[in-house]
Amino acid sequence: MNKSQNKICSVCSNEIDKKYCSKCGQYFTNKRITSGSVLNDLFNSIFSLEKSFFKNMKIGLTQPEKLILNYWKGYRGFYYSPGKFFTIGSLLLLLHYLFANDFLGIIVTSTISSQFVILLFNIFLLTFLSYLVYFKQKKNFHEHLVLNIYNVSIWTIIFVPISIMLNAFVGDNFIEQAFFLPYHLLIIIWNSKVFEISRLKRFSFVSLNLILFYGIIFLLIFTFGEF
Repeated sequence: MNKSQNKICSVCSNEIDKKYCSKCGQYFTNKRITSGSVLNDLFNSIFSLEKSFFKNMKIGLTQPEKLILNYWKGYRGFYYSPGKFFTIGSLLLLLHYLFANDFLGIIVTSTISSQFVILLFNIFLLTFLSYLVYFKQKKNFHEHLVLNIYNVSIWTIIFVPISIMLNAFVGDNFIEQAFFLPYHLLIIIWNSKVFEISRLKRFSFVSLNLILFYGIIFLLIFTFGEF
């Protein structure tokens, strides 16, 4: 392709040589849109999303500090944002609502989806507690909010299928509720992984966070008679 025939990128006005803009990476094709190209884009988007989703989930489960510290330091676009994980978790909870009106045996009395209330409640309560417990780490409330949106959403994505299967095949609220502890424990442990602290401090902070969390839960149940 001669320089005179180069196309101008519609995003950054850089000249496109061949198929990609060297400045912003936008792809260019001079082919007309056909039914085949539409289907090809659709399938590519689906498989690309699947690959990207599982890659981000793997990092979130095996290296949570890498995912969260990257966001804290101001890098964007390569890994999923906390908002994207929250959206996926919310959609899965909406799917859960089609099968049952509880999440891990817990029902919230609400005019909107009880699962969605549980998701928001967990994020904000765990954010408040991690802000208190890790106060000396000098992270502000909003940084703790990002931390908990990531980890609550990631572990909600993992536990939604578990909750659906328990509801479908077990149907015993007591057994379902037994999974509520590991759900929160894993979130709290994953929160602690972001901070460089000793094993003893990590154990102490995780234990304190868990005790405070369930202390508030039992206080709410005792006060209002239901959750």
